[in-house]
Amino acid sequence: MIRTRVGYAGGSSEDPTYHRIGDHSETIQIDFDPERITYTELLDIFWSAHNPRTPSFSRQYRSAIFVHDERQRRFAEQTKKREETKGKIYTEITALARFYPAEDYHQK
Repeated sequence: MIRTRVGYAGGSSEDPTYHRIGDHSETIQIDFDPERITYTELLDIFWSAHNPRTPSFSRQYRSAIFVHDERQRRFAEQTKKREETKGKIYTEITALARFYPAEDYHQK
């Protein structure tokens, strides 16, 4: 991975913040070198790093994959189908309209 940023996505309000998140979800944006790690490998890490079979208690903390294009959507849907063989999945796959970086003190 080249760089990660935490932030907000998936909502309708402009310029969300931690204290004014609106209908956005907390998320992470990952820049990666596909020569070193593939998008599918990143998806495998995503699925293994949390429990997608538990519904979220709020939109802020929902399990979601925000895709940039149809290729990413196709891979995300394929891996989601694989995971569904183990039980119901609550993860949403949706197009990324805009990513809003979180405040500097949230970045690590």
